[in-house]
Amino acid sequence: MRSFAIAVLLFISRVVVAQFSQNMEFLGNKNDYAATGTYSACWGYVAPDGREYALLGCQTGTSIIDITDAPNLREVSFIPGPTSSWREMKTYRHYAYIVTENGNAAGSGIQIVDLSSLPTSASLVKTYVWTDTLNGVPTFFPRVHSVSVSGNYLYLNGGNYNGIRILDIRDPVNPVKAGVYVGPYIHDSHIRNDTIFASAINAGGGLDIIDARNKSNPQRLKLIQYAGSGTHNSWTTWDRNFLATTDEIGTTPKTLKIWDIRDLQNPAKVAEVEVDSAIVHNVFIKGTLAYVAWYRAGLRVVDLSNPRSPQIVGFYDTYPTNNGASYSGAWGADPYFPSGKVIISDMQTGLYVVRYTGDRRGSVRGTVRSANGSGPISNALLHFTDASITRWTDSNGQYLFGYAPGSYKVKIEAPGYQSREATVTISQGATQTFDFTLSPLTSVDEESSPREFALHQNFPNPFNPSTTIMFDSPTTARVELIVVDVLGREQARLVDGIVSGGRHRVQFTARGLPSGVYFSILRAHGRSFTRPMLLVK
Repeated sequence: MRSFAIAVLLFISRVVVAQFSQNMEFLGNKNDYAATGTYSACWGYVAPDGREYALLGCQTGTSIIDITDAPNLREVSFIPGPTSSWREMKTYRHYAYIVTENGNAAGSGIQIVDLSSLPTSASLVKTYVWTDTLNGVPTFFPRVHSVSVSGNYLYLNGGNYNGIRILDIRDPVNPVKAGVYVGPYIHDSHIRNDTIFASAINAGGGLDIIDARNKSNPQRLKLIQYAGSGTHNSWTTWDRNFLATTDEIGTTPKTLKIWDIRDLQNPAKVAEVEVDSAIVHNVFIKGTLAYVAWYRAGLRVVDLSNPRSPQIVGFYDTYPTNNGASYSGAWGADPYFPSGKVIISDMQTGLYVVRYTGDRRGSVRGTVRSANGSGPISNALLHFTDASITRWTDSNGQYLFGYAPGSYKVKIEAPGYQSREATVTISQGATQTFDFTLSPLTSVDEESSPREFALHQNFPNPFNPSTTIMFDSPTTARVELIVVDVLGREQARLVDGIVSGGRHRVQFTARGLPSGVYFSILRAHGRSFTRPMLLVK
């Protein structure tokens, strides 16, 4: 009789697991703040030493949880904030930017949190607010609906500003306004290679696609509108050929919609994915897999290897009661940890850590060094542009990046060095080593003490394939030096950071570019200088 009871219990256990999960490993749950209210968004932070952390939005602030040793989930810090059922966050270097939309209460704004002392602690550096002109009237802006990060820029979506405000965060604790996009109310945005995919959630606004190569003057490329839309968020495939959108409101079905955007002027919806009557919320794409927070349906993993025929290949249901059309259950997710872990934030039951068993992950690590032999470069940034992820080096010049197998472009930059571009290859189940060297910006004559910024004519000119560009900086300053073609399209970013005072020279090599006229452009202290260059092959 006892063996029969055990068999029944084992059978029931298996049935329950099947209802909760498919092709997912459960690694842990942490639910410390249910008594104070509901949870909201989550996002991840990966330290250069490889330790992994989850940032979880709670009713009274943000919980920072070490998930490295899951199932041992340990809260290492809590950052109090304005009481709110809505909190979103993103990370850049060792900083977190946390926003909420709770009215104009004291403490509203962008919380900038220093994560460099983890796993011991984290600290609030400042709360950033600003005054800007809206419809000709100076207006105080303490509220932001959601926040996005790409490269060295922070994108503030919605709140008490309809469009998007773009901040330069190369100095992470002192953001500088880079530009604004004035358009429909933008609920969320995803940025891929200086193209903004902005979710205009209200009144059938659809998806606003914006060219942001010139941060000071973003321009609409295309507005995708469809009947009854309530576009909540979006994410592109790594090659930017296809786009997934979610609809939280509106009369359109609350499905995951897949779009062919290879021709941006003629996008075409090619597929939809539905889960009972559940409302889709947030989608994040890694490789060929879309990780979708689907409210009461929990996390769904959708295989997009054939975008015209997407297939649900795994799920973990954080709200197993039912899959009804209600705003409860899974709010957000982050699948971008090098270990393959995925975090989910559930509005009622907190943080979940899982792993999709079919995730073909791999990683790369290495060291960034100075080409002059002076050793490793700390705090160098590595922008993995195809994946839209930035990592950085620790005090020993070492970095770590994990993703789906494939080849990915990376741009490496550091203050006082020429930036460079390269390609890394990630192999399934393996850790590859890619080391990089950066050439210092050479100061030709620091003793001359230039009195003003200047861009000199390149030499030789005409050139093939290399030329030297010289510029003057009268003091230590943030400088951009880029090369564009005759249509204004950026072809190379030679300097993007802090340089010392003096005359500097930078080498530009035009391998792979056709013969023609190009322009070097120097930007510094709100000024811009341009020189023509002739490439003859």
